[in-house]
Amino acid sequence: MLGSYSATVVTSSDVLAAAQVAIGIGLAEAEHRRVAIADLVGEVEPIQSLVTSDDPHGISDSFTYGVSLNKIAQPIDTTGNLFVMPSGTGSVADAAIFANSRWQRLANGFREVGALLILVAPADAPGLKELIDQTDGVVLVGATPLDLAPYLNVLARVPAPHTRPVVPEARKTLAVWQIAALLLLLVAAVGTGLYFRNAGEASDASKRAAAVRSAPVTAAGRPLARNVVPETLTVPPPANVADSAAATAYAVELGAWNAPDDASEQVARFRSSLPAATISPVPVGPNRETYYKVVTGAFPTQQEAQALLDELRYKGVAQDGLGTVVRTPYALLLDSASAGHTQRITAKYRRTQQPVYVLAQPDGSLKVFSGAFERPEDAASLLSTLHAAQLTPVLVYRTGRTP
Repeated sequence: MLGSYSATVVTSSDVLAAAQVAIGIGLAEAEHRRVAIADLVGEVEPIQSLVTSDDPHGISDSFTYGVSLNKIAQPIDTTGNLFVMPSGTGSVADAAIFANSRWQRLANGFREVGALLILVAPADAPGLKELIDQTDGVVLVGATPLDLAPYLNVLARVPAPHTRPVVPEARKTLAVWQIAALLLLLVAAVGTGLYFRNAGEASDASKRAAAVRSAPVTAAGRPLARNVVPETLTVPPPANVADSAAATAYAVELGAWNAPDDASEQVARFRSSLPAATISPVPVGPNRETYYKVVTGAFPTQQEAQALLDELRYKGVAQDGLGTVVRTPYALLLDSASAGHTQRITAKYRRTQQPVYVLAQPDGSLKVFSGAFERPEDAASLLSTLHAAQLTPVLVYRTGRTP
């Protein structure tokens, strides 16, 4: 579920359950990238039991005294991919720490290297919303009392386990570690799948669709897509690096489907309400299976994207409270034209069966894009598809606004 994200907060009224879920996520993601789990509760037992160093420093010392995060991060598995960052010598559930803009820089740093930062925090912590706003979103564990939940970027809701697996001590073998974590993941996955299956019975579309951020559910009778992004295709860096600061980096993700026809149906059904709508095929999870994300909007600020999401929820387009604001600064540039030729230029690309969208540039010109991606490498599948259609897309930072 979190395969395409770089920073998330895991929170609950039951901080032990939140820590267990965070560890489960960390183990799953550490199979293919580096993961750091930070204790923002304060020596929460499941995380603290993994700390083997005698060094007492942690998050509080880093934010208060400038101790390097590299120094406090402790590897806890044999692969060297999974790390924990303890809370430290001082109080860590502090509004000044939670609202610190440093989290945004850390999230960006993890995104740049393809790693994942998991922050475990109590649901009643001061400054929690400000912390979540600086990450990709939040994983809610159990029945949380968050009145702000409708306004947060909820990546997933995980029922708290009835019994908590005991987190193994660091001196035990990795095999025992994995067994405990996999049991937790099994309970969480089954409960989450049932939750979203029941919530999705309101419409045919939501029966087939499932937001990747909320545990994907396969449509009845339709197998999971197994289109793995070709490993031989290299995605070049963005061609317009100078435009990175001016990128329209924020959008709304309505959900992800495991079949392209289902994603296309969603776009066709609500096309009039979806500005700059596109479909982004991206690899998800450790098996890198391809899911088709429906993404709409192109905004320079997160607040503008949130306003669109609120509007789509009001109209019933973002059904059952799904949908989330995402940071998608990258897209594939297909063409450009002068102002006033939107219909003519988009008609050229109907044969690709891939929704393209036009953004007006500051100089009055138009640019035609396809896809919207959080990371350059996520564009590999669509890049391959467009090449097969005899097109010459170029990865860029997307700029401009809906005309």
